[in-house]
Amino acid sequence: MSRRKNNLNRNLIRILIAMIVILLVLIASVYMGKKLEKDKSGNEDSTIIAGSESDKNVTDNSNLTSNNDSSQDKTSSNKSNNPPSIDDMDEQEEPSSPLTPSPTQAPAEPIILAFAGDVNFDENSKPVARYDRENKGILGGISQELVDEMNQADIFMLNNEFAYSTRGNRIIEKSYTFRAHPDRVDILKEMGVDIVSLANNHALDYGQDALLDTFTTLEEAGIDYVGAGHNMDRAKSPVYYTIGDTKIGYVAASRVVYAMDWYATDDRPGMIGTYDPALFISSIEEAKKNSDFVVAYVHWGVERSHEPVDYQKNMAKKYIDAGADLVIGCHPHVMQGIEFYKGKAIAYSLGNYWFNSSKRESGLIKFYINPDGTTDVQLLPVMNDNTYTYLITDESDRKAYFKFMEDISFDVKFDEDGFVTEK
Repeated sequence: MSRRKNNLNRNLIRILIAMIVILLVLIASVYMGKKLEKDKSGNEDSTIIAGSESDKNVTDNSNLTSNNDSSQDKTSSNKSNNPPSIDDMDEQEEPSSPLTPSPTQAPAEPIILAFAGDVNFDENSKPVARYDRENKGILGGISQELVDEMNQADIFMLNNEFAYSTRGNRIIEKSYTFRAHPDRVDILKEMGVDIVSLANNHALDYGQDALLDTFTTLEEAGIDYVGAGHNMDRAKSPVYYTIGDTKIGYVAASRVVYAMDWYATDDRPGMIGTYDPALFISSIEEAKKNSDFVVAYVHWGVERSHEPVDYQKNMAKKYIDAGADLVIGCHPHVMQGIEFYKGKAIAYSLGNYWFNSSKRESGLIKFYINPDGTTDVQLLPVMNDNTYTYLITDESDRKAYFKFMEDISFDVKFDEDGFVTEK
């Protein structure tokens, strides 16, 4: 009898344990179901704030310093392209799906390279006199619209046609000699300049000591330079910038050199010339080998002539054959036309940008490198008047400007926004 009772007790215990286990499973299922519903309804902290920085490697241009290596590689970005802050994001944003791009991810944007012509900050120049007199910084001499364009470009380049120094003796035989106090380099920074050409007919107006001071001044200001250097190796070497996955090489040379001792050698500072284009072509080829796009910036032509001479047209084509994707010219102090060769743009002269008090047309070129690898060229209409450089905004004046540019260019047309294409 006791044995049957013990068996009954054991069976009851087993049934009780099984019921407890079933009950625990039911409780766990209900709990997990409620938690899932809460997650889906967003009642708990499970929402993903999705935001991404630009794919460009962001580095402040003030921290970019040049050196005497045979080549330089800089990392740059659009100066106004900052990643969105959390405060700017939509609070109701849905979590990102692996198959759907994040709604806050910025669309791919073109890389913008901007170019202007000659500037002159000589202590006795009209631009510096106006800069000091107006006491408005760069806005005393250049319009706000242009200053915005220059600063918003990923890389902005112009021709620095003078030395930064308090040393050296002027070449007495030269009609015009230009030298600025090193402090004037801050004007370039106000303009948003990233790189300058020193290959021109005024960089050595006050000799080698002033040229060396120019290198130091630009390096300390974080502004790169091409076309000149402590020796030939540095003078002819490209400067590179990397933006996202795109690498851009810059080279410069002058077809207007005052004297033989202005040329750099293995142990003498100076610049690279292009009377014989062979050396400059080797610089272009080196840049092409190490980058995706190459800019060739050249000092050439006849002063105050809107028409490029034959050697400009011939050399420009050789530069493109060697690998240049864009050729930019200066020195004539007036605008010259635009031409395409093998689909690559040549701007023979961008004239004076901020150089003297003459009233003349000028221009700001914007070169777009699109995400798909194609390129576009835009010329912003600019005027110099009484030492003030401004963007032309009046509709009739803009039409007249682009008509003038079409007349002096070669088989190209401009739309109302200044985008230039082959006819």
